[in-house]
Amino acid sequence: MLCLLPHCGNPPSLIMINLRIVARILGLLAFFEAVLLLAAWGVSLFYHEAHTYPFLVTTLVAVAAGGALLYYARTAPKKITRRDGYLSVALSWVMFSAIGALPFLMLADTPRLSVAVFEAMSGFTTTGATALTGLDALPRSLLFWRSLMHWLGGLGIIFFTIALLPSISGGTVKLFAAESTGLKIGKLHPRVSTTARWIWGIYLSLTLLCVGAMWLAGMPLFDAINHAMSTIASGGFSTHQESIGFYHSVPIEVVTTIFMFLAGINFTLLYGLVVKRSLRALVQSDELRLMVWLLGGVFLVMLVEKVASGGTLLGSLLDTLFTAVSIQSTTGFITTDYMQAYSPLVWLLLFFLGLIGPMAGSTGGGVKCVRVQTALQVMATEFRRILSPRAVLPVRIGGVAAQYGVLRTVFAFFVAYVLLAVLATVAYLLMGLAPLDAVGLAVSMLSNVGPAIGHQIGATGSLALLPDAGLWLATLLMLIGRLEIFAILLPFIPAFWKED
Repeated sequence: MLCLLPHCGNPPSLIMINLRIVARILGLLAFFEAVLLLAAWGVSLFYHEAHTYPFLVTTLVAVAAGGALLYYARTAPKKITRRDGYLSVALSWVMFSAIGALPFLMLADTPRLSVAVFEAMSGFTTTGATALTGLDALPRSLLFWRSLMHWLGGLGIIFFTIALLPSISGGTVKLFAAESTGLKIGKLHPRVSTTARWIWGIYLSLTLLCVGAMWLAGMPLFDAINHAMSTIASGGFSTHQESIGFYHSVPIEVVTTIFMFLAGINFTLLYGLVVKRSLRALVQSDELRLMVWLLGGVFLVMLVEKVASGGTLLGSLLDTLFTAVSIQSTTGFITTDYMQAYSPLVWLLLFFLGLIGPMAGSTGGGVKCVRVQTALQVMATEFRRILSPRAVLPVRIGGVAAQYGVLRTVFAFFVAYVLLAVLATVAYLLMGLAPLDAVGLAVSMLSNVGPAIGHQIGATGSLALLPDAGLWLATLLMLIGRLEIFAILLPFIPAFWKED
């Protein structure tokens, strides 16, 4: 424990940073990752792969790291502060990606550390962008590991751990709040761990249903397991370089479209639908209504353009709907290269659809529909306020008056998002990317979409053509976007380390 209190002789402006409790959380998480790595090692043994040692070696690294951290934290107290929670969350995602990158260095035939770490971060953050080529030739264990990273990251590393180890730190509420700064799952139970287990149960059930549906649709079982984990997590990693387009199967595309859409819905609403068997909350959700309107609008424009260019109505229907749902849910599966098949108008619509993303409380990325809904409500209220200066006009979200703190947070998020996107775009321009590719890549990484709008790096391009600096920047953007900006940036603000 690093004591920075006044009575320890340090400046009175600093606070206690409980490094031992942070180490304890990270140590337990390292052991959790070791268990996941053992599952991938089991796959390599099952398929009698030529090299089974990489996952075993990585497992030992995770165990050694976890043991060292827990030894350091052996005298850690149980109380956790809010700052400890934010620091633990930020470091846990970095640690998982660093350890998770090791199998790529040993099995993916890439000497670039930036590629391996990027791939791991893309997996855990469910971005789904890849810097690898020749996916069809990769060992099945490595393909399984990519999908498993997605599945774990879909609901969040801390969220999963709270569900499985509710006594991880004695501060589950602070950890949950730190990882979901912009995620409003909803209160299903007074205990956070109980809520986590219920949501995890819905998540697991959806995954199993998706596996069965994909297998019945004609997908091989191994592929079905991998694509189901990727779909429900709104990830986008596939076992084939051509993604879902590899199968040329209408039933598979229909099943994938349905489950991508479900993964973009707030899991609290899905809980009410499945467990309580009530459609009321689902039907009355303003955010879901906005999500459907946005999806429907982009889908209709794409469909009209596709049919006008000579496509059949029936053939164009599924193709356009699949692409629109894939981008909005930020899953990123591909059946058609939209940069070749559609006009710049559709590129722009898909750009904003991926930027906004699905509902809060889902596994998708992006700004989230609820923030856009809030911004629109604020704008409409301001117009009414100009006309009636003395009227009391509260901003209502879902029929409930929004507090000023919520509106302030939404405004701060939009400002931070735009600033980060602009800075990242400038950086990619300096690296030699074309303007469209630069802004498309920046927003795609920050919104965890995966496929970007661009000619060099578009729907089907690999990010391997980026220099190391470009991949490291993309890795950082994915992490910032997945933790919704504030959780990862707070430790870099001087006020974070100072007394309130």
